[in-house]
Amino acid sequence: LLDHVHKRDMPFRDDGKCMGSSTDGKYKFATCEENLEFESVRGSSKSIEATGYAALYIMQKERIEDSLPMIMWLASQRNENGGFRSSQDTVIGLQALAKFAELSNAAMPKRTDLTIVIGKGRSYFEKIKIKENNKMTTKEVVLAPEVGDYKIKWTGVGTAFVQLISSYHIMGRDYEPLFRLKADATRLKGLSAVRLSFRLPDESSSTMYLLELASPTGMVFTKSLVEGQLQLTDGGFSAITRYDIKEGGQRLHLYVDPATKLKDIELTIPMDSKFDVANRMPVQVSLIDYYNPSKRQTIFYSMDESDAGTEESKEPGCSLSLSCDLLQETEAIVLGYPGEIEEDSLEIKSAFPYKACKENFIRGMKATAKFERSVNRDCVAPLMNTRSIFLLRYRNDGQMEITGMTDYASALPKITECFSVVTDCPQ
Repeated sequence: LLDHVHKRDMPFRDDGKCMGSSTDGKYKFATCEENLEFESVRGSSKSIEATGYAALYIMQKERIEDSLPMIMWLASQRNENGGFRSSQDTVIGLQALAKFAELSNAAMPKRTDLTIVIGKGRSYFEKIKIKENNKMTTKEVVLAPEVGDYKIKWTGVGTAFVQLISSYHIMGRDYEPLFRLKADATRLKGLSAVRLSFRLPDESSSTMYLLELASPTGMVFTKSLVEGQLQLTDGGFSAITRYDIKEGGQRLHLYVDPATKLKDIELTIPMDSKFDVANRMPVQVSLIDYYNPSKRQTIFYSMDESDAGTEESKEPGCSLSLSCDLLQETEAIVLGYPGEIEEDSLEIKSAFPYKACKENFIRGMKATAKFERSVNRDCVAPLMNTRSIFLLRYRNDGQMEITGMTDYASALPKITECFSVVTDCPQ
């Protein structure tokens, strides 16, 4: 761990033996790259976490001076937001930095009184004062966007961490996408869905990848639909170890096992439509190395994209987007098979009333209902010889009217999810 010291001539370090020790020789640490990956300028998540634990241990032994090289290295690894690589190493890293600040300030014979000046060239133009009453407050100075060397000078008593953050863009260079991540809109069993494909690196030290998806406005990810896909064992979902649904279904986290035998992974994830939205904005999908978030790829997809190549879209106007509200507000729901079409009416065979809020309309396991104007009768053909679900309403003339229909297998997950309200009648 003493590899963090920038001054290589310190007497308690021996690079030839890949070993360093504390000033009194009691504590020994690995120092070479093949030991704990500390040679790189940008340390890994594991290196940061291990260094934080080591620094905490040394400070617990009241050897603040021996923890200083580790604290210096930890401070150099913080990102622009003050954290590190992941939530886990950030907790340990910040705990070590906070403990060092606490002990170093306690050892000070005087109260904190620091003046830090920042300059460029021959002049100093920014001044920061740190007193005892504001020493726990982060202060930020925005420097002019000029190329060159800046200099920092300080006077007074106390301990402070100074971090310089530089952001820039590289133009005119082509990069191969890290994970070859792709996403587009599709349909799955009558539901809107996003189709994903990506490739995991052939060689990687990662122990977890995070696939983060946002849902388009008006749509949400639900537990029943996600778990229905996770039960598939012959596709890309076999590489998913667990999932989290966040923000009321607006965000889905899938955790990908890097040890999976699959390298090219394809997933199709259906969503529940809560309400219709015109001109939806594209939403993002990100694939992230969980313990090294700098390795990530982000793309966008839109539900307004054409999915004309999918099976459900061959017949325009035939898709039925089920929701709990729609099922609850429907006056009658019938399970059965499409029969003969006569003028503007459809015969439903082997009819079973799943819900009937008014009088019974089924005779001899058959029901007859007229097509609502918005229902395309051409949608009946794909449902022939398929057990289907029909949404109906009572007309004033005593006849039934079809407001929607789809195959029963597609509707079953939503019916199961909405079981507590699906048989309720509208007020």
